[in-house]
Amino acid sequence: MVEEEQQEQVSVEQTPLKADGEAVTGAARWRAFAERQARAFHVLALTCIVFGAAAAAFAWTTIRVHDRQAAAENKERDVAQVLAAADVESAREQAVGGGIVTAHYSPALGRAVVVEHGMHTPTGGRTYVLWYLDGSGAFRSAGSSRFDHPVNDLVLVSVPATTRLQITLESSGKAAHPTTPPLAVLPLG
Repeated sequence: MVEEEQQEQVSVEQTPLKADGEAVTGAARWRAFAERQARAFHVLALTCIVFGAAAAAFAWTTIRVHDRQAAAENKERDVAQVLAAADVESAREQAVGGGIVTAHYSPALGRAVVVEHGMHTPTGGRTYVLWYLDGSGAFRSAGSSRFDHPVNDLVLVSVPATTRLQITLESSGKAAHPTTPPLAVLPLG
């Protein structure tokens, strides 16, 4: 029995003690190390996810801004092409309810630049729709605009030669045909 007590004292002396007097074994140290490593891995993974999401959001925003800028530049180029055409003609009309609508039309290009000044901004989801008569006598939509912002005050449309462009106020820009009387009729060509 004395020998067993001496062996216990030796094994206790070789095992380091915690502050509260408990023995720390190799397995406990390994478990503590593994737990720290797992926490560090989770923190690293979460950091990568956050930075990845931020980078993706930045890239998406940059692409959208670039696309808008490219679209604006293309519109400016197309408008300049119509206005600089040798055969450009203009038609101007007082709109019902106030405002003036002007169309600058190039028969050779088959395009018109429609500019409004002083028309009221439609409410209740309504929008202005530009129409022309096709060869069969049916109305075709040439585009729409709310004319509610300086960028929207100018509309570029494709229309056939020698037609009349009319503007109506519709409940939706997707109307199949005019549902209200024209606010302005512009002879083109």
